[in-house]
Amino acid sequence: MTRPGADRPPTRRQLAAEQTRRKLLAAALDAFSRRPYAEVTIGGIARSAGVAHGLLSHHFNGKEGLYAEAVREAGRLLRAAQDTGSDAPPAERIRQRFRAHLGFLAGHEALALNLILRPAEVTEVAWQAFESARRDGVRAICGLLGLDPDDAAVRSAMCAFTAAADEMALQWLKGGRAVGADAVVEALVELLEGAIRSARSLAPGLDLDEVLVRLRA
Repeated sequence: MTRPGADRPPTRRQLAAEQTRRKLLAAALDAFSRRPYAEVTIGGIARSAGVAHGLLSHHFNGKEGLYAEAVREAGRLLRAAQDTGSDAPPAERIRQRFRAHLGFLAGHEALALNLILRPAEVTEVAWQAFESARRDGVRAICGLLGLDPDDAAVRSAMCAFTAAADEMALQWLKGGRAVGADAVVEALVELLEGAIRSARSLAPGLDLDEVLVRLRA
């Protein structure tokens, strides 16, 4: 059943509130990308956003909540960049996904180094936001390959893959991107293949032959 008033356009007050929220989030993304959590202040973010200090607590329940939302927003931006809308075979779609991933990281290096590739600092809430973004990425890859992301062996193997992939991307960025992105993409595919093979070691009865063929097709 449709909630009464659900189809009504937002009020001016609601639009203003959302605009304030977006300003604060943009200022937070910039601040947390450039400085450690401890060095970022609520007052500084509010000033950068051009809004009253108290509105930050109103919209995000303080610095901790805003930091967690910044981590979530970084994950959303990355997922949007990875969604190529391609109907190519799974192996090529995974490569496209990896290329888009690296392209986004290279184009938003400070954001990548401080909010995407490194575990969220300080709070459990922020850590959960970081892990949620990782799980979304795992589910997307598993969906392309026909893997069950809830299988214990697959889950363990894919967690190892995401950790290794993040570290590879981190070193690629910190090393000045001396290696071409296409080479890194192929290295990520090799890592993924190794992770899938390791799942079979964890669960010998797991049939992964078709998955491996799909990855290399």
